[in-house]
Amino acid sequence: MDKQKILNIALIVTLGLLLMQMFTRQPATTDVTVKDDLEIGIKNELTIGTAVNLTLKNNTEAVMTFANTCPKNPFTVSEYQNGEWKTLSAQAQNCPAGDTVIQPGESKVITYQHFQKDLFSEIGKYRIEIPVSNKTFLKDFEIVNPNIFGKVWRILIYQPVYNALIFLTQISGNSFGWGIVLLTLALRLILFIPFQKSLASQRRLQKIQPEIDAIKKRFAGNQQMIAMETVAIMKKNNVSMFGSCLPILIQMPFLIALFWSARDGLGENSLIYLYSFIHDFNPALIATNFFGLDLVAFGNQLYFALPIFLAISQFFQMKLALSKTKKKTPEEKKDSTNENAMAEAMQSMNKFMPYFLPLMIAFFSATMPAAVGIYWGTSTLFGILQQLIVNRQVK
Repeated sequence: MDKQKILNIALIVTLGLLLMQMFTRQPATTDVTVKDDLEIGIKNELTIGTAVNLTLKNNTEAVMTFANTCPKNPFTVSEYQNGEWKTLSAQAQNCPAGDTVIQPGESKVITYQHFQKDLFSEIGKYRIEIPVSNKTFLKDFEIVNPNIFGKVWRILIYQPVYNALIFLTQISGNSFGWGIVLLTLALRLILFIPFQKSLASQRRLQKIQPEIDAIKKRFAGNQQMIAMETVAIMKKNNVSMFGSCLPILIQMPFLIALFWSARDGLGENSLIYLYSFIHDFNPALIATNFFGLDLVAFGNQLYFALPIFLAISQFFQMKLALSKTKKKTPEEKKDSTNENAMAEAMQSMNKFMPYFLPLMIAFFSATMPAAVGIYWGTSTLFGILQQLIVNRQVK
């Protein structure tokens, strides 16, 4: 095996591990502190950037009422510094109003999302003190760093993409929608060449598929000759298996970072990832309405329109990407070997996917904030234009 193949395999393994890290959570146990009348639930360790939420359960027969301290943070929060607990404080402009009332036997979640950046942006040990009648209940927990893959993901990929989204939102008149569109287009332009190579390689592979099928039929049972002839014809037509999958793996982390930024970009928990030069950013000043769509909420009058648009555009893109295949004659079907049967199964799947995947994307987008749909729709429209270019070049 030559050095280039070894490097390609190493890169694929590394990117695969990175993707696994992005989609998996570190195991953490939820510690429930039971002290007399109050149960306090929170994880013992929280990765930095994770929302700090307390689950309080009333074990008494009386109603518990916790006064609203807005704009100040609820309860007393302390950080362990230099051998002692130092009290912290923060204020928020858009914290929820009203007291927190917990009926007997019920539970309520107290969130610190509006105070996250000021209270829990540093690694360390923290304590929250909760007064109930003449007692004070304490709960300690830690804010910790992610593992090595999480650090690489956050520093090299997610933070640059997230900060670019906020910057583009600010310069586009504080429009979150146009910020998403501009960032999506910018990333697709940056990744244009890897995308182009990947799409062109896939298209060329589709065009030589009949020749590959003929090789399988001619050398049926001789796997060595099939492999040699297939490699030769792929080399002749400038088709590489790594050429089609490697660019996709390279681009995926950036596209996932864009997806997360669009989904969580205005969340208070994400503000700790802002660079120092992006100062005075206030999510409350950002316009989240984009052509009648509320990008961060569900259930408006145009809620159904976006998933339908995404399904139609995705279907069109997939039909452009898949080449038409000639139907086999009955004689060819009789001569099919096991390998050809597998090829038939793959062709059946290719016929099924243009209908299934758009429906899946429509359902998925209907369960997410509209910001995610704007990102996906913009990327799909760009992909359609790029696929048209590739099809014309290959043809």
